[in-house]
Amino acid sequence: MIPASYYLITPMQFHREIAMLFILVAVSTDALDGYFARKFNEISDFGKIIDPLADKIGIGIVVVMLTIFGDIPLWFAMVILFRDLIIFIAGIYIKSETGIILPSLMSGKIAVSLLTLTLVFAVLQYSWMTVLFGFLLWFTIGILVYSFLEYARRFFQTLQEHKK
Repeated sequence: MIPASYYLITPMQFHREIAMLFILVAVSTDALDGYFARKFNEISDFGKIIDPLADKIGIGIVVVMLTIFGDIPLWFAMVILFRDLIIFIAGIYIKSETGIILPSLMSGKIAVSLLTLTLVFAVLQYSWMTVLFGFLLWFTIGILVYSFLEYARRFFQTLQEHKK
């Protein structure tokens, strides 16, 4: 996400479009990496930690920048950052209490994909996208909340099962 950040802050023709392309490349390569890791059974505990962490950091950087530029509302950024921080801390807690490293949930992957689409719309700022961006913003919040509740359910379920 560093190249995307660079182009977001560099005033030049098509800088936002270039930033958007870097965001899409990052998301695409991340998805391909996950696909091939599962396909060839190359899933590791390290990968279960570093991949979601890298996603959270990359998205966090773009979210903070778009908030500073006024492209997304502060409350939206806070929901994203708070959710990711809580899920990360809960994952660390589960690991320390049970020794288990939980993989990402499909609802989380869908939420991040939808969030990326919403951020792309925020980056581009085309006038014809305004209504769709507003819809995406609220739809993304709903999916983020849903996935957060799924993570919370799994968190407490894992702790409960480990106590038995």
